[in-house]
Amino acid sequence: MTPAEQASQEAMSSFSVRRWQRGSRRVVLVSSSVPALDALKARIRAESKTVADHIAAGPEAKAFIDAWSTPEHFSR
Repeated sequence: MTPAEQASQEAMSSFSVRRWQRGSRRVVLVSSSVPALDALKARIRAESKTVADHIAAGPEAKAFIDAWSTPEHFSR
């Protein structure tokens, strides 16, 4: 199991969800602990690194990201 998968599983156990009905509206409250948020951030960092490594390894992926992420200048 990768560190990202382990962090994801640990994060899921630290979140709690409460739902209740108030009039005609349903209220959902999600609370989490600091370790759960840290685990989520670790998972995002790990997945971002995987994407960055893929882009760095492939010229086609790099060309796509360069073209996609360059803003177009337009005049009014």
